[in-house]
Amino acid sequence: MQYNVQDLVKEVRVVLDNNNSSEPLLQLGDVSTLSINEIIESKIADAARIILQEAPVPLLGEGSPISGKIYWPSGEIGKDWGHILLPDNFLRLLCFQMSDWDISVSKTIDENSPQYALQKSRYNGIKGNPQKPVVAIVSWGTGLHLEFYSCTAGSNISVRKARYIAIPKIEAGKITFSEKLKSAIVYYTAYMVAQELSKDENFVKSLLEQAKELIK
Repeated sequence: MQYNVQDLVKEVRVVLDNNNSSEPLLQLGDVSTLSINEIIESKIADAARIILQEAPVPLLGEGSPISGKIYWPSGEIGKDWGHILLPDNFLRLLCFQMSDWDISVSKTIDENSPQYALQKSRYNGIKGNPQKPVVAIVSWGTGLHLEFYSCTAGSNISVRKARYIAIPKIEAGKITFSEKLKSAIVYYTAYMVAQELSKDENFVKSLLEQAKELIK
């Protein structure tokens, strides 16, 4: 869902102004309301990114489709593993499934995972397969690639599901993310702002705990 950034700024201000501490929340003396709002706005995209990275898949929304050419290193379409160049704004995988896979994958590995080395094995029982597929997000010279292991269907293969969560970005005064995560993002933004502007450590900690609670 798309949100007006200024509306989010107002919601963050409400959270910050609800500080019940005897200490004043804002410790910058003559900092104007406009400057505080600018600080809040500067934190929204970063807060959204952190929450989108940490939230469970059911809270992430529909995401965006992954499209692009599939490359087959074996030279034979639909046999063994393949890879797809990911969009520049890729943040995390929402779901991926090839047509001959029994299940969809949302959890990924990377090249530093012990499981990654096993994907290059010549033995089908060790690496990912249609019954227990594996997806890796790997940095190539051309950018991030989604590597999938493995397929056996041959030339009739196709992508059944492929969606991702994009890096949140403010554009024309608006930002997009799942409505299920709005409250968590508001609280995490408030937490980031309070880290800079508040001396009340308990209040700062409470904002972080509330944001975490909202994505459970």
